[in-house]
Amino acid sequence: MRSRRRVLAFLANLVPAVAGGQSISLTESSIRLYEQEGGTVPNESRRVYTSYFNTLRTRYIGVAVTLEHAAAPAAFTLPIGCQMTRPNGAVVNGLFKIGARIAAGSTRTNGANLMFGAGKEGWQAGLYKVTCAASRPVGEMAFQMSPGPSLLGDIELRLSQVRFFPTGSRISPAAQRTYLPRFSSAEATHIGIELTFVQPVPGKSGEVPVDCYYLTPSGNILGTMTAAYTVEPGVASGTVAMGMGWDQPGQWDKGDYLAICQIHGRPVSVDRFNVW
Repeated sequence: MRSRRRVLAFLANLVPAVAGGQSISLTESSIRLYEQEGGTVPNESRRVYTSYFNTLRTRYIGVAVTLEHAAAPAAFTLPIGCQMTRPNGAVVNGLFKIGARIAAGSTRTNGANLMFGAGKEGWQAGLYKVTCAASRPVGEMAFQMSPGPSLLGDIELRLSQVRFFPTGSRISPAAQRTYLPRFSSAEATHIGIELTFVQPVPGKSGEVPVDCYYLTPSGNILGTMTAAYTVEPGVASGTVAMGMGWDQPGQWDKGDYLAICQIHGRPVSVDRFNVW
């Protein structure tokens, strides 16, 4: 099982996106998914981005896009449409389009809207795919719809500790981790997060998906990580770890970062680390 999986979909090449004769050249783009109660798009601070949802609780799924682009010559709105492919192969168009408001001279644009609901047939358990595009593709990602709030049935997990540690592109083994609350911007490459859970001694093995993301000092989502917390029979506690960053130091902005983690779209921890 991979301990780190980036769920952001990036486009590395320059891509022209045209709307009403106006255009931008994308250098990078991403999409993220979140649960939404109704038609009003929640503020960024209220969205919990995840790639795991469940059939019992999820009403609607919203899509957020982030566009990195060359400086826009003028202000305009770029309509972005999305489609969802269900586990049975059926393709569903998004309920609305995302009206990404490009500001004159801007190089980064965010937008979001309600996109998908269960429909008359309800949510199917399984793997879904979401693709978004303007005149060209903007992003693609998969999400899992599970048949209930926990892949382990009614087992109760309780978070007991959250710690941060420097790591490489591969997560350091637990015995080699040095836990820190602060990191040097001149030295830090990847920064990992480790969550420790306790639970009643289970009689069977299983896995629970855990999603985490870092919120930068300026309030932007740095990225999303997903790892599986593994429960072993007869074991009353365990850890799961993941991380993100760059291969070269000097990329981290200085300031306080929030690390937000959730299970099946519900927050389980909000913790802080500092880069100086």
